[in-house]
Amino acid sequence: MTLREELSEYAERSSGLIEDSPQMDEENTKRKLIEPLIDLLGWDILSSAVELEYSVQMGSTTKRVDYALKMEGTPVVFVEAKGCDTPLEQSHEEQLKSYMRQVGVDWGLLSNGREFKIFRHHVSSNRVNLISLSEFDVEDVPDNEHPLKALSRESIDSGESRQIAEKIEAVQNAVKELRENKEDLAEDVTGVVSEVAGNAVSQQVEDEAKSFVDELIATLEEQAHRTEVTRGTSGEDEDTEDGEYVIRLTRNGGEVHRVVADVQSEAMGSLVNYLIGEEGLLDEIEIPYIPGTGQGSRALLNDKPEHPNGSDMRGQQRVSGGYYLLTNLSAEDKKRYVSELPAKVGLECEFSGSW
Repeated sequence: MTLREELSEYAERSSGLIEDSPQMDEENTKRKLIEPLIDLLGWDILSSAVELEYSVQMGSTTKRVDYALKMEGTPVVFVEAKGCDTPLEQSHEEQLKSYMRQVGVDWGLLSNGREFKIFRHHVSSNRVNLISLSEFDVEDVPDNEHPLKALSRESIDSGESRQIAEKIEAVQNAVKELRENKEDLAEDVTGVVSEVAGNAVSQQVEDEAKSFVDELIATLEEQAHRTEVTRGTSGEDEDTEDGEYVIRLTRNGGEVHRVVADVQSEAMGSLVNYLIGEEGLLDEIEIPYIPGTGQGSRALLNDKPEHPNGSDMRGQQRVSGGYYLLTNLSAEDKKRYVSELPAKVGLECEFSGSW
């Protein structure tokens, strides 16, 4: 079943529950409407990746976020829930945004089961802002597949979330410009057509031009949340299922090992386990292993879960020999840094699948 089909079922089921219980309180809203969506997006509500009532220190006061969705122990999405009996207000948005700012969380979802609002940390011109990525009602959940997909565990792990957001924001900016410049655009079109057909048609052309801009805006807004993000790969692999991350190791053109995993961090860990256990990686590198020039402050591989400067290795995975592998990296950094390790033992590295 595709994500859109799952979201359609979720929307239908949720709408029925709301119709049966329009004054549903917050506790029931969480259990019946919010948590099923969190699960649907790949976050196992019963796992350690989802923390309920996550503590946020705000000055001398401790506040609690309803749900913190975590990657490698670090919160990446905050979910704030209200009851169906509580209309979402500006104060609720500011509450969630303040939590996101305080902890440095990039993604936020605010919902009362009827309405959904998605927020994102956005950096522009060296300024960090929290912007609204999408707002919609429960009936429109399937049509907002991609804003919701940006909150999924898989998309955040792979870096696709950022691509989805950037595409949506580009369309939002285009719509904004079209709205603000509709009169000027219509005037320009009218002038061009009038030069060819004469002034007798100018008023009709102007009306048609404005209608065209309005229709274009409506089309862009409708398509923005349905547009697929195309992710490039470093090669074709007919045996690879969608959503799998493949790392192929070769020596002198011949394949010696292949890693296939559902998430990037698992692929990284499996690769390093193979290199340590079968290729003698630890004999060829110094621990801590610092990628790139070797002059940085962050270790990719260390014998304790911290970096050379003593700071915690936020987002790490235990690998063979009791070592710790840093996995809290962007998709591009994962590929760039991890590919250094096979090279240490005379292997070449190729990435395919969903990379």
